[in-house]
Amino acid sequence: MALRVAIGFAAVALTVVIANLSTQQSVREAREKVRELLVQHEPLVRATESLAAAVSMYERAVIDQSESSLAGPQTVKAAAQRMTDAAKEYEQAASRFTELDSPAPLNAELSDLVAAGDELLRSSNARRTRVRDYWRRFDALETSLNAPQAKAVRFAGAVFASEKLMDLSRNLAEVREQVSAAMGVSSPRSAQSIIASENAFRSRLQQNAAELARLHGQPWLDQVRNNFNAVVAGRRAVFASIETFNEQSMLFRDQSAEISGKVVTQLVEPARRALADADRLAVRASDRADSQLSWASGITLALLLVIAFATVTGVTAPVRRLTEATRRLAGGAVRTRVLRGGVRELDTLAEAFNEMAEQLQQAQNAVRAHQLELEARVAERTQELNHLAHHDPLTDLPNRRHLLAHLEDAIDRARLRNSRIALLFIDLDNFKTINDSMGHAFGDRVLQAVSERLRMNSLFSRSFCARLGGDEFTVVCEEVNQLGDVERLSRSVLEEFQRSLSVHGRELRISVSVGACVFPDHASDSHALLRAADSALFSAKELGRNCWSLYAPRLLEAAASRFKVEQALRRAVERNEFELLYQPEVCFESLETHTVEALLRWRQPDGNVVSPADFFAVAEQTGLIADISDWALRTAIQTAALWHKGPWPKARVAVNISSQQLISSSFVTRLQSLLQQYELPAQCLEIELTENVLQTGANTVAALKRLRELGISIALDDFGTGYSSLTSLERLPLTRVKIDRSLVTTIDTGGRSPAIVRSIIGLCHSLGLQVTAEGVERPTQLGVLLTDRGVQVQGYLVSRPINAATVPVFIAEGRAHLEQLMIAAPPPLPEGDTNTTRLRTLRAATGRGARAARTPADEK
Repeated sequence: MALRVAIGFAAVALTVVIANLSTQQSVREAREKVRELLVQHEPLVRATESLAAAVSMYERAVIDQSESSLAGPQTVKAAAQRMTDAAKEYEQAASRFTELDSPAPLNAELSDLVAAGDELLRSSNARRTRVRDYWRRFDALETSLNAPQAKAVRFAGAVFASEKLMDLSRNLAEVREQVSAAMGVSSPRSAQSIIASENAFRSRLQQNAAELARLHGQPWLDQVRNNFNAVVAGRRAVFASIETFNEQSMLFRDQSAEISGKVVTQLVEPARRALADADRLAVRASDRADSQLSWASGITLALLLVIAFATVTGVTAPVRRLTEATRRLAGGAVRTRVLRGGVRELDTLAEAFNEMAEQLQQAQNAVRAHQLELEARVAERTQELNHLAHHDPLTDLPNRRHLLAHLEDAIDRARLRNSRIALLFIDLDNFKTINDSMGHAFGDRVLQAVSERLRMNSLFSRSFCARLGGDEFTVVCEEVNQLGDVERLSRSVLEEFQRSLSVHGRELRISVSVGACVFPDHASDSHALLRAADSALFSAKELGRNCWSLYAPRLLEAAASRFKVEQALRRAVERNEFELLYQPEVCFESLETHTVEALLRWRQPDGNVVSPADFFAVAEQTGLIADISDWALRTAIQTAALWHKGPWPKARVAVNISSQQLISSSFVTRLQSLLQQYELPAQCLEIELTENVLQTGANTVAALKRLRELGISIALDDFGTGYSSLTSLERLPLTRVKIDRSLVTTIDTGGRSPAIVRSIIGLCHSLGLQVTAEGVERPTQLGVLLTDRGVQVQGYLVSRPINAATVPVFIAEGRAHLEQLMIAAPPPLPEGDTNTTRLRTLRAATGRGARAARTPADEK
């Protein structure tokens, strides 16, 4: 058996060696043939493909230069030269093959294509020149039309002139928009609407010619007409040049496509056919090698069959017994032994092994498929997470993390180039109003529209735009030459957002505030730049919004001061460092104190007392005003309840209410619960509101009416300043008007103040409103006010703000104090005046009443 196997394997080895040598020789011949064919045909194919690519590149360069000037003249010349070189290269490669059909020469057609390209570029330049000339004429027309605006107010017909000029300006703006839209497309289809707008402008100018010539002069009118005629002629020339350019562009494209087709059909395809013929020759050589290999394989297989037959007959029986024994052993018969002899079941073992291998392969393929799917999902999810980690999910702009990384890289580049970087903070003005009125979904659409405008605006095409969060966006502009460029960029942002946004089919007009800073002038690292730009943005908002502000060191100092005050306020709320002082409001006719006004003070740990004017704005910005105002209201009601039940039954306290309190939906309910908790009648409480607080619309009026239904008095504080409006006196359910100290300050020095104050008092009395004069500090001021009936007085002359414990003492002793003040008040008018006589009568009555009230012991 061993001898037969050895002879068989020796024969197989000999056959394999012979077949290998024969096959290697055939393969070597086929490889040499392929190499020879490639050396001959490949340069020709490469030359034809290079020519086709050169023609396509020249067409693209000419089109780019003519439409958008993206490719410079040098690029077009380089493309033309490359096309010529590619044609020469092809001619050199094709001259080596006599069997190829010589194609028609393309040099003349290529020259025609270059000439057509040059003509198209000249037409493009002419079109741009005419467009610039048109807009120069248009600007001249606008300048001449707007010239008399500043002078129109000197004439009696100023209103008429302004209205006519505004109508002409609107018609001219409509012409600008329509012409801009028509020029924005590659081919303006119709100019009917533009002609109609131009005719409307000409007609309106003709209708008002006489009046305009009278007001602004005939030369001006002639100049406007001449400029308008020049604009119309310029528009016609522009549209004619656009049509000419489009026709030449189509001819150039058609000619280029024709040449490209010829190159493909006459040059590329024949070269490829030649290369395909060479490939067929190589395949034949390979087939011969395969045939020899098949012959050798057949002989080897025959030898293997003979050897296998001889071997199988000697080993089948032992394998069968081994298989049977294996089954019994697997069944649990551990004493099974294999008998020697026989050879017949080898195929059964191979079949079982193949089945097992097939099952294993199927399982492995399934595992591999699941693994590939899992890896694909992991890669996709990783890419999404990486994008989300560096981009805002709503606007798809870079987020704060991406901004910081980009800003660090930009700073490194600026340091290497010794250049500047401008950082702009952009914040939408009154965005909360949009969310409150239109809903947060519409607000998200607005943010997406703003981000799209930032992304698509050519002003920021080379800048980096990001969204910090909320309605704040940032723009990083590199290579800023000077600080004047920052002003230009900021003003351009403001002008860009003057144009309306289209959001969900709505035209929305918004404004933005811009804060700007510059590296390295204002800060040297990314975090410091962000703080500086944020401080500048805060300054822009304080200046009235819809403006821009450049960073200055004082802005950061102010921000630090605000932060310091904010932290101190938070500690003050926690430690209960606030207190209320009370300033009386007295009536000199009854010599009584009717009301005390609760005034908030912040007593700091070091003993300093801070007035609300120094911290009220910070409290409103941080939202702490809600807690502070609620504490002040609760404390004032609690103190008034103690007075009402004790030393002052007629107690009445006035409390200032902030705007956030008033617009809160729970304010009236909260106030009513406090009155019930401390058992204070509603008539013992008066709330004071400034006109700034009252500018909140119908909700404010409804809340005030509910307060009046409860019996709570309402006072309009600081009347005469700010947005003082008589409409407030008519619409609002007021009970008292408090005249601001700015009018009372000059009431005794002459001028218009006495007449204004007297008119306000008379108006309020005619409307049934009580009147209080604030800020009375001198006897002469009191003397003027005593001439009018029913005016209550409040100020340092009567009393400075006092603590709650001192109020009952002032109520008890106040009558004598008021008598002395009234007697000491000098008369404001000449002798014999009715008001002076009334003042003297009032003083005499007061004196008799005081003497009658005294006892003999008092007189002693």
